[in-house]
Amino acid sequence: MKSPGLTSEALAGRLGTQPFYTDVLCRTAFAFGLLEREGAGWRMAPHFDQILGNPESSFYLAHTARVHMLVGEDYREYVEHFRAGTTKPYQEHGETFMREVAVALQTLPRIFLDLVLRRLPGLDTRLRDGGRVLDVGCGGGWAVVQFAERFPEISCVGIDVEPHSVDLARRLIAERGLTDRCEVRALSVDQLVDDGTYDVATSFLAVHEIAPAPKPAAFAAVARALKPGGCFLIFDETYPETDEALRTMPTRFAALAQWYEVTWGNVVNTRTELDALCSKAGLRVTEETGFSRFHILVATKD
Repeated sequence: MKSPGLTSEALAGRLGTQPFYTDVLCRTAFAFGLLEREGAGWRMAPHFDQILGNPESSFYLAHTARVHMLVGEDYREYVEHFRAGTTKPYQEHGETFMREVAVALQTLPRIFLDLVLRRLPGLDTRLRDGGRVLDVGCGGGWAVVQFAERFPEISCVGIDVEPHSVDLARRLIAERGLTDRCEVRALSVDQLVDDGTYDVATSFLAVHEIAPAPKPAAFAAVARALKPGGCFLIFDETYPETDEALRTMPTRFAALAQWYEVTWGNVVNTRTELDALCSKAGLRVTEETGFSRFHILVATKD
């Protein structure tokens, strides 16, 4: 859809798809505001060129649909999990799933750096001053490389327990030519032994994936790894704390996330619970903001 005014038939020819099916797709997309008419053809509606048409855009979401198709495969096992109270952890979903999730989530660190960081002047200053950054649950490594590229004075260490993700992250670091300043280690956050080493720790949609029982120990480990005055960035969803919030956009998306991750064993914490986890670990929330359905906290080690 890069060419404005492309007809359904012409699009079908480019994609190798059936013309009538393609026309139905275009008309449906038009009905829901994704496409606009231009002459005899179609073009993307305002902003959807960024959301669906440009993989380099901070708002590109086309890969998300592929992830949710894979998530949908879990639903076959839901009845048994709900009866037995069992789980299939995120880490058991295999290489294809990890790759698709990594690609789909690559925009989150970019959105944070482009649009959110300016609202957190304390963290912004600390990153500009250089130092060492720890990314907890680094996945495919996109936060590691994007932070390193944005701030040439920092070095980054990513950690993750999922082996396919670690391989993806190491390849990405090598492809970006950042092996001198970035590395990824295959370990869980509670295995950290680098006490007092890092100026900043980050986590992008990782905190809610830490099992509830070891979560306090994970926060304590992050706190130990930070230097005095160092800070922990939590970019995640927070579960609504009231009935009104459960039915309000965009906060109710966190309830949906909890639904499709419940059989993974994940728990989306409330804002109050996150504050308590930070406080117990010796971290104090010093900066806070939101973006879309996400809540962003910066907790500082006194």
